Amino acid sequence: MTHGQRVMAISSGFEAATGLLLLIAPSFLTRLLIGSDIEGAAIIIAAIAGLALISLAIACWPTSERAGLGSYAGLLVYDLLVALLLLETLATSAADGLLLWPAILIHLVLTVLIALALIGARRRPAVRS
Repeated sequence: MTHGQRVMAISSGFEAATGLLLLIAPSFLTRLLIGSDIEGAAIIIAAIAGLALISLAIACWPTSERAGLGSYAGLLVYDLLVALLLLETLATSAADGLLLWPAILIHLVLTVLIALALIGARRRPAVRS
């Protein structure tokens, strides 16, 4: 397994776990992230987001010697935008969840690691079967 594949597997694993938590215990996860509960329609939206995260994780899981560059780009954009959204949430609201800062840091680190893996993947020649 290449370095890029390991990074993709780690990022995909985090997203799959988050998606599963959004399906099973959405209020618990939002309490940990932003320090407040959700109810009603927000629980349905959280479940849809959970399914989307699980789907993203499956689509980006490294299955070949050279993962598609689109997979790298998809996770890169996702991790960067989530980190920025969580930073904005922290700056503009009273969000104070226990996992808010760790989530921001994890997404920023994954953004950098995926960017480096993407650069490395673009430099490698395509593997032909």
